[in-house]
Amino acid sequence: MTRRRLHIVLHWTVFMLILAMVKGGTSADWVRWAFVVSVALWVGIAVTKGLIGKAGPKLGPKTRGIYPWMHRALYGVLVLSALLNAAELTGLLSPGPAWTSLLVLLGLGAFH
Repeated sequence: MTRRRLHIVLHWTVFMLILAMVKGGTSADWVRWAFVVSVALWVGIAVTKGLIGKAGPKLGPKTRGIYPWMHRALYGVLVLSALLNAAELTGLLSPGPAWTSLLVLLGLGAFH
């Protein structure tokens, strides 16, 4: 499997896991752990090998310049959400913040 294909698989896996967690307001622990592990793999690859996406042809000069930074920020929110879910699952954090982070992530992902 190529790196690009793996990125795409992890991208859509994470998206589907977010949808599964958001539906109904709660989720099984295994789904949340699958989210945490998928994010760790995806972000680990992105950090070690770099981002694979490039600015599309319809973006103007200003948006082309900020495109990589917007994606890095989205990865940051993704990591924060995974960390909050892991902290809640291990009992280091009381329930609540991970749920909010998933909603924020879903909203940002919609703009993505």
